[in-house]
Amino acid sequence: MSEQWRRARCQQLWEEQQGLCFYCGATMAAPISQRLRHRKRPDAATIDHVVPQSQGGAAEWPNEVAACRACNAAKADTAPTANDLERLQALKT
Repeated sequence: MSEQWRRARCQQLWEEQQGLCFYCGATMAAPISQRLRHRKRPDAATIDHVVPQSQGGAAEWPNEVAACRACNAAKADTAPTANDLERLQALKT
C-alpha cells in the first residue's frame, strides 16, 4: 500500500467525519494538506481500525475511521467499546 494511497484513504475518512476525530471529537488538519513534519503531531489525522486487525478486524472501509494520532496511539490494540461500535455503525450507514 503506497503512502499516497494511505493519505488519500485517510482524507476520505476525514471528509466523512467532517474533519473530527472519531474518539475525542478534536478538529484534525486535512491529511492531504499535511506536510511530512506535521504528520507526527498529536492532532494529525490517522487511519484507525475500530476492531484492531490483531483481533480479527478487517482493513476495510467499514472498520476504518479517522482518528487523531494521540487517540490512535492511546487506543492501540484495545477492543472497541459498545459505544464505539454503535457510533461506527451509524457513521457507515
